[in-house]
Amino acid sequence: MERVFKQRAEVEDKLKELGLTEKILLDAVSRGFLAWSNCTENHPLALPGMLAWGEANCGLRESLLPMGWERHNDRNLPLTVHRETKIAITVSSGDECTGIEGMVPRTRNPKGPTIRDAVQSNSAQLGLFSEMAAPPALEDLEAVDERATWLLLTYRDMMARVVRCELSRPVNIGIDGRVDGWAERIILGSIPFDGDEVSLTHGNDKGGDGSGSAEAGSDSDAIQVEVRRRA
Repeated sequence: MERVFKQRAEVEDKLKELGLTEKILLDAVSRGFLAWSNCTENHPLALPGMLAWGEANCGLRESLLPMGWERHNDRNLPLTVHRETKIAITVSSGDECTGIEGMVPRTRNPKGPTIRDAVQSNSAQLGLFSEMAAPPALEDLEAVDERATWLLLTYRDMMARVVRCELSRPVNIGIDGRVDGWAERIILGSIPFDGDEVSLTHGNDKGGDGSGSAEAGSDSDAIQVEVRRRA
């Protein structure tokens, strides 16, 4: 059963427990969105999502490294890890349920083996076991990653003109490869934006997750909201 932190006081307390602040997380998300929004139709289609993902992770690191966190690149997955508490964070695109209490978000794209392993470790640490694999044997428990991995999920809501986001601890991956179960969800404030013309289109949303071939996937059959950019 997931626990959701929504009220400002409980969000602040939970983030403090993790060694974080809401401002640090929102600044990183804003940096990613700015990189995405500065792309034009002349840029390669995959670039806006890649830039958003890369800049958000970079922003996290630049804020957190002076506070006792470290860079870890685990099989092309960029993690920012606190050297003492072993809290690990990486950025990922979520679906339309991201940042909404009472909904269950999923990652926008299927995830690769690094995230799968992290989700399994989270599940084992909490005494939960995801549907994607059987519980580890007793002799394997010592090999469970001691890091507690969290995903900073982001979703661009083009109709509401906001970026919604949350910091959540994943414990399950569905048969489609998308993370779809969470032990804890910290609902963050939304980031408003304006200035682009919006239209509906078929196909990918300008580069999707942007997290590289090891962790990304395709939503090619979905109806997506697309921003028409300047030429």
